[in-house]
Amino acid sequence: MSSIAQDIDIIKVISRSPWFEGLPDEAHERLAESARIRNYRKNSYLFTTGEVSTDVYCILSGRVRLLLTSALGQEYALTDLEPESWAGEPVLAGDMPRMMDAQINENATVLVIPRSALLEIGERHPEMYQKIFVHNIVRSRGIYVLLMGMAFYPLRSRLAGRFLALIEEHGQQGDDGIYLDVHLSQNDFAQLSLGSRQLINKILSQWRERGIIELTANRYLIHDLQALEQETELKEVDD
Repeated sequence: MSSIAQDIDIIKVISRSPWFEGLPDEAHERLAESARIRNYRKNSYLFTTGEVSTDVYCILSGRVRLLLTSALGQEYALTDLEPESWAGEPVLAGDMPRMMDAQINENATVLVIPRSALLEIGERHPEMYQKIFVHNIVRSRGIYVLLMGMAFYPLRSRLAGRFLALIEEHGQQGDDGIYLDVHLSQNDFAQLSLGSRQLINKILSQWRERGIIELTANRYLIHDLQALEQETELKEVDD
């Protein structure tokens, strides 16, 4: 077991989960007993499109990216899973193939719970299914927003939206602006915004010239949050 895993109280992680919060202690303990901890290296996968597996996952450390991949190898990132994010709930509906890839973007430690344990807890505490259903609806709404952006908004707006979402989650206020405390490359932003690295570079260069954003000490610094928010408005398509 990694040192990170040794420092984590697995029962507390499970009890904080939106899937299991409020269930009796014995349910949390049973899930913890059934769980395994695995370490994954960067660029490996939790699961891939078409794979049939019977586990659900909780990210304990690192970052995992959920990707849609076309038959031609094109990739679009739906979201990045951060620590204490859960994934894999479709296995509760049966042995259906995965619809996306879960790629490790930073070395990760992951809690893995078999479907059989969840079904056992669901039999005793059916309210678990309601919690998972509500959480899935909230997550689905976020995906619908992404799909709307893909369908109707230019790359500039999609990129600004991704920055704003990351700022809300990871932003740190400084004397000269808001630091985005997450390390993402232009290729990462291309995946997250469904654009080419070249166009991402062009947009970021224009934002730097306008004093909206800059890269300093390997972190993005947002000087003008209002201007960045205005970039999410529906405008002409990018060149």
